[in-house]
Amino acid sequence: MTNGVAVGLAVGCASAAALAVWKARRTLGSLRRVTHEADRRAAVLRAQIDQLTAERNQAAAVVQSMTEGVFAVDREGRVLLINPAAERLLEVAVSHVVGRSLFETIRHHDIQELVREWLRHGTTVTKEVTWFHPRERKIRVHRMPCQDCGTTGACMVVVLQDVTEHYRYEQLRKEFVANVSHELKSPLTSIRGLTETLLTGALDDPANNRRFVQLLDEEAARLSRLIDDLLALSQVESQAIPLNWSTVALQPFVESLLVSFRPGIKARRLAVTLQLPDGLAVNADPDRLRQVLSNLLDNAIKYNTDGGSITLSASRDGAWANVAVADTGIGIPEHALPRIFERFYRVDKARSRELGGTGLGLSIVKHIVEAHGGRVSVESRTQQGSTFFLTIPLAS
Repeated sequence: MTNGVAVGLAVGCASAAALAVWKARRTLGSLRRVTHEADRRAAVLRAQIDQLTAERNQAAAVVQSMTEGVFAVDREGRVLLINPAAERLLEVAVSHVVGRSLFETIRHHDIQELVREWLRHGTTVTKEVTWFHPRERKIRVHRMPCQDCGTTGACMVVVLQDVTEHYRYEQLRKEFVANVSHELKSPLTSIRGLTETLLTGALDDPANNRRFVQLLDEEAARLSRLIDDLLALSQVESQAIPLNWSTVALQPFVESLLVSFRPGIKARRLAVTLQLPDGLAVNADPDRLRQVLSNLLDNAIKYNTDGGSITLSASRDGAWANVAVADTGIGIPEHALPRIFERFYRVDKARSRELGGTGLGLSIVKHIVEAHGGRVSVESRTQQGSTFFLTIPLAS
């Protein structure tokens, strides 16, 4: 082979090699760009997955922490999700219901009927139902469909809200308004009737005009007591006036309190006994404590028997003072004891009104004692008297 041919072959091989290297470098650059793009898209995808996971975990945490019960079912009625509040309300365990038919696992007829109705019509419904087991409760059920549930996703969400306390407070509010209206109307009706009688001629009747004016004064005083008690109860319940805490020595406090009750005690020929340890002092608001003991002593005088007795005693019990006001009066029937501290509740309405009672005194006592962190209770038997117990924090 000649030198020229050899050189030509060498040059050709070199050119081919250079071309191959150039193509390899070009391919490598493309691969790097593809790899870089793949890494970038993978990073974006990971970020989206992380975001979706975080949103899902956040949504799950919100559902799990809700006080309302929540569960979701698919179009076949299988339970896909249930939160702890729904477990408690429905008395089921998540392991027992998730993935299974609601009709087999949740034994509440109202819930089953709402789900069946949705499977037929798919509408949003809010309904209130009453459950009687294990105790009577009012439950507000809100049923709503999910959008784009597909073939395997949640197609309906049910929210359960226990509104028993709301109903109870609403009932108490209605009863309170009705009672206040009645209690205010009674003296006002009497005042109006007496006024009309005086204006139509009784005013000029010397034999009766003084008696009518005296009756007007009694009804006005009754109305004033009722308004004062309503204001006191409102202040205590709303804590509009904070307690003015101070150290109260019980012995001198009770002795000074009894001074204003001496006329009533003397008129009924009652014997009053104080059993208060020397040096016993409590931490309380003196004005509020005076209201409590005044109400209890007033009742002990009003509902006692002539010639009976009243005993006011106290003892230490750890950080508390146990105070008791006992009488030998007519007592309270057993059936009335659970309601005795309710607003406007009276065992004998006619006798209570005759004695000037408003039906709010014991309710005021209860709220004041509880505002001090204590408790109040009563023991009583008809014709054998009553004993009211209350706890007040001891002075440190």
